[in-house]
Amino acid sequence: MKGHEVYKSWRQKKSQIEVSQNFTDQVMNQVCQCEQSRNVPLLKIDRLIELISLHPLAKTGFVVVGAVMGIVRLIIMIHAILSNGVVNG
Repeated sequence: MKGHEVYKSWRQKKSQIEVSQNFTDQVMNQVCQCEQSRNVPLLKIDRLIELISLHPLAKTGFVVVGAVMGIVRLIIMIHAILSNGVVNG
């Protein structure tokens, strides 16, 4: 029974904590800061579009990449159509 009384007194002592008056304000401020930091996008799409549209080299690069991807897709399609069924199964 001695162990139970020691535990009971320890639990009673630990349950009596002091909470500051502005505890809830601090918690809510941290929640708001966390929410605001989560809503900020890492890469703003508007800024990316503006950077691409201002630099002619970037625009040219995107056009070239698009053209190469289109040609590669066309080559793959022609190869799939003209092959002897190896690609088609």
